[in-house]
Amino acid sequence: MARLNQKEVGENCVTANFSVGDRVLISPDFFWARGATGTISVPPPEVTAISGPWDGGLTRQENSALGQATVYWVWFDEPQRDADGDGPFRGGQIHENAMTLISQVSN
Repeated sequence: MARLNQKEVGENCVTANFSVGDRVLISPDFFWARGATGTISVPPPEVTAISGPWDGGLTRQENSALGQATVYWVWFDEPQRDADGDGPFRGGQIHENAMTLISQVSN
């Protein structure tokens, strides 16, 4: 079970289920990076230059055809291709509900 961390963002309180350094498994049913493992990270500057700042520097809300989802940046253990076959990519944003915690970082 993922631990919950409270992070203040402006006047809103955002709950993050994962922390930087946590090891995760991506669901084999997710639309890309199926079954991959990786590490939660802050998104790289190249990503935030396009997307803008992330909540608490760790998550952001994504609106797509799949609905609204909280996403995290994950660096993959092995590069992954996206749903269209593009890539391989060393990292990417993954929906929170598509990840399972493998191991946590020690605080």
